[in-house]
Amino acid sequence: MTLLKKFTPAIIVTCLLTTAVFANQSETPQNGYKIQVIENCQVIKEYEMNNEQIDAYLALKVEEKKMSSLEIPISAIQNELESYSAQIEELTALAFQETEQSLYIDKDYLKQQEKVVEKLNVLMAAHQQDFDALGLQGDKIGKIADTFVTSLQVIIGDFEHQQIHIISPDDQDNSYQCHKAIFNI
Repeated sequence: MTLLKKFTPAIIVTCLLTTAVFANQSETPQNGYKIQVIENCQVIKEYEMNNEQIDAYLALKVEEKKMSSLEIPISAIQNELESYSAQIEELTALAFQETEQSLYIDKDYLKQQEKVVEKLNVLMAAHQQDFDALGLQGDKIGKIADTFVTSLQVIIGDFEHQQIHIISPDDQDNSYQCHKAIFNI
């Protein structure tokens, strides 16, 4: 019991110091992240990003990677989607023949179009969960992007007609693409 009384203050002090060290680390700015404000293809300002901005940017990058993986099944059926769409468009043009005086509807082409539409609907239904997942991920990215943009507005202000380029510590190439009159992150 007396041994416990001797070590209790030491244990408390150790816990407090550990807590203080970890708390201090979370407030230490992450280095190497910068925001470049570009106007007319020229860097007009450069800022060090704060922790809030870095956290929002990194969260956005994580969600973008998730989106890329969710796009894989859709990319796999992209050619089929385009083929069905082209067939539907072609059959529609053939089904409706219009002149200045008349409109002719070819029901055979309409039946063929219905068959292609049904194939497209089957394909879409088979991948509905992939489309839903993309939609949900898009909503999530939108919210995180809004948070990120809001965090930038605090130091940059209105940057509607400027480009924003983010430089991370991992960037080997600090070059950027210039898009005149396009807001780009």
